[in-house]
Amino acid sequence: MNSIDDIRLFLDPKSVAVIGANPNTGELAFNLVENLARWGYEGQVYPVNPAHSEVLGWKCYAEVGDIPAGVDLAVLVTPRTTIPDVIRQCGEKGVRAAVVVGQGFADAADEEGRRLQDELVEAGRRSGVRVLGPNTMGSLNPFADFSTSFLGLFDVQRRPIGVVSQSGLFFTNVGRMRLLGKAIDVGNACDVDITEALDYFAQDPEVKVVVLHIEGVRDGRRFMEVARRATRRKPVLALKTGRSEPSARAAVSHTGSLVGNDDVWNALFKQCGVVRADNLDELGDLAKAFLRLPLMKGRRVAAVSGSGGAGIMSIDACVEHGLQVADLSPATRSRLQEMSPRWHRVGNPLDLWPLVMGSPADVTKSLRTALSLLLSDRQVDGVAFFGSAWFDGLSPSLAEVIADTADAFPDKPIALSLCEGVIYDIGAEEVARKLDEAGKACVFSNPDDALRALSRLAAYAEFLRGA
Repeated sequence: MNSIDDIRLFLDPKSVAVIGANPNTGELAFNLVENLARWGYEGQVYPVNPAHSEVLGWKCYAEVGDIPAGVDLAVLVTPRTTIPDVIRQCGEKGVRAAVVVGQGFADAADEEGRRLQDELVEAGRRSGVRVLGPNTMGSLNPFADFSTSFLGLFDVQRRPIGVVSQSGLFFTNVGRMRLLGKAIDVGNACDVDITEALDYFAQDPEVKVVVLHIEGVRDGRRFMEVARRATRRKPVLALKTGRSEPSARAAVSHTGSLVGNDDVWNALFKQCGVVRADNLDELGDLAKAFLRLPLMKGRRVAAVSGSGGAGIMSIDACVEHGLQVADLSPATRSRLQEMSPRWHRVGNPLDLWPLVMGSPADVTKSLRTALSLLLSDRQVDGVAFFGSAWFDGLSPSLAEVIADTADAFPDKPIALSLCEGVIYDIGAEEVARKLDEAGKACVFSNPDDALRALSRLAAYAEFLRGA
């Protein structure tokens, strides 16, 4: 098998042996066998533990070699000193992939842990068993109702995202973005590493965006080669931790990875077209933006706000993030001026209130017209809207207007930031949820986050044009 087929075994196995299975049940049992049943996993499950004859209705085997059928994947939840020998047993059985959940290997403070990791690596190589981990949550694939995680994770949203991480933290949420796409936690990456997982997701037709959490890699040149190929296929977003000297030391302790100089990582990401996030919230925002929004064809932004103050904030954010405040065409200015009182001078940012003062009930109708005019303007590459969630209580609703407008202009992104409603008791999260379900636009926590996301969309588009 090639590398792609190897990684597929961790995400879509037809049979799984859980070595070290137990019959405990309940939320705090962290029982993988129980979790697979609750997931509705349709493959074969083989519990392995000499202390039990049955686990949750499945026949339990004393050793993996006793299983009467072939096994695609083994998940090892036995003590660390047993792992190398169990890997060898898996190889003898013909198992080609194994997840080693436990800690205490290269991540440990003692010499024995490092020795055991070297031994399990050698056992895997000699036995033909690919190893994910140790010190890992393993893999997650909601499209196949499958996960090796001891956490439940049953509230599934099948997003077309591929997550590669060195921490189980990223299996569910990244900042404000709930992921739950396909995920691989490489842990100590003794065998399967970030680069190999990235290569897999870059070629996975069910994945549209790849999200990386990187503490370090062992072969920077190989990572660079794979990242260059991957970013030409789809967006690759990265959160590189271990930036400071103290955090770098902690990262080495966590997974045993080589962290590297942060300036080198910045240069590498830029050269390869990887979009870097500075923190968890930004990574989640960017995942949302690249999943739902079209790329910016340029850097010219038109902003619409419910107040003049928000408009000024948008200008500052445009400058900070390398965007341009679009110079609206004379035709667009003329049409907007016709909608406004004579005393109001139309500009960019566009203050929505003067347009609706004569008829406050027509707020969202006016917004629809204004957005359409701006998006029709050839001198505008994207639009940012900063308003209030209570607009959603009007008819037509804010969510309806945004979704319809995004449908009408699929090649230009719309980024929103909403303050809480003061009328109708409508919260910004409620409107964001509706737009999330529609999948047509993105709501961010503040204007700065919205414009930063548009800037990253523009930068990636520039990379693709120059690639």
